[in-house]
Amino acid sequence: MKQTTFLFALLLLNSFYSFSQELGSKTLEEIRLKQIENINNPELWDMERMKGDIKDINERHPIRDGAFPVPHYNSLFGLNYRGGGIVSNHFARSVPEGRLEVENKEIVFCSLHIGNSPFYKEEKRNTAFFTVITVIDTVDTNNFALGSSYFLSRNHPDYGGEGSFITKDNKVEFVAFTTPDKGSFAIVNMRLFHLEYGNIILVTPQKDGSFRSLQIQGSVPPKEASFEYIKTNVLQREEVIKFLTADGVI
Repeated sequence: MKQTTFLFALLLLNSFYSFSQELGSKTLEEIRLKQIENINNPELWDMERMKGDIKDINERHPIRDGAFPVPHYNSLFGLNYRGGGIVSNHFARSVPEGRLEVENKEIVFCSLHIGNSPFYKEEKRNTAFFTVITVIDTVDTNNFALGSSYFLSRNHPDYGGEGSFITKDNKVEFVAFTTPDKGSFAIVNMRLFHLEYGNIILVTPQKDGSFRSLQIQGSVPPKEASFEYIKTNVLQREEVIKFLTADGVI
């Protein structure tokens, strides 16, 4: 028992050491204060990026996109943004291999992934900090699930995203974000989730117009493994099957 405890402490210390090495002598509090300072400094703004954002504004998202001037990513102590994004099966039944079903329910999901950001501990990099899973009952003419999804890095080193899945009579909308110092959070149809208590949120639209939610923990696999993990692990769990196929679900 003592040996196990010692090994765990050693691994934890090594994780903190690696994390602090990349940040140099800067604390997360100092980085946060520097981020705020940079946002208010026009000399650091990336105006070309803002012009591109104006062109890409999407009216379909739950919260309307806003094109703000943001500092160059590497202005934050030279530590740059290193990727991130979305994994989803919005394409639904247009690609047979991408279709997910639980009994007679068609399932869609969206995962938001952190890239290899030096602001986050190593075990959190290149992993999904948030996944939403729901049931749909309609697709468009190309067999894509109705809705959209979007990943945002403009609040570097805080990252987030939003999106929606539309059913015949309702809509599942979500916004989620993660921070290196304050945790990760999601809002799904105005229900707030603290993601440290479960990074996978299942939501089922009900026939009466209401919703049900289930928050569970996942192993936050890397982007390349998200689809298979959901298919072969999450959707095989007894509590998940029961939740998705309960009486009243569309």
